[in-house]
Order: sequence, then C-alpha cells, then structure tokens
Amino acid sequence: MVHESNSKRLLLIIGWVNVIAALLLFQAFCGLMAICMGFVLKKDYQAPTHGLVLIVVGIFSTVIGWLLNHFYM
Repeated sequence: MVHESNSKRLLLIIGWVNVIAALLLFQAFCGLMAICMGFVLKKDYQAPTHGLVLIVVGIFSTVIGWLLNHFYM
C-alpha cells in the first residue's frame, strides 16, 4: 500500500510540473503528458478527482500556452 501511495504522489508531481511546463515551454508534449498522467491516475490509481482535475487543467494550460506563445513570443 505504501508503494502505491508513493507512485500516486510521483504521478501527481510529474503531472503538475507538466502543466506548468505546458504554459511556458513545449505546449503539445507537456500538455499531452499532463493529460496522460490524469488518465493514469483516474483509471489505475482510483483517484478520479485528481485525474479529472489534471486532465482539465492540462487541456487549459496547453491552450493558454499556445495563445501566449502566439501573441507574445
């Protein structure tokens, strides 16, 4: 049980780092990684709330990152 908790925490950290990176760096790759982490959390780790939030925020950060990149860089 301890191993699953550590894995879940690691997936959450990687997912949120990718959300932030999708705003600034590689929108398509990092946004997709955040969305995938959300799906894994939702399906394999029985964390539907964390998974859904990560999926939605991953989509928004990708779109906002593309818009920021298009208009300001």
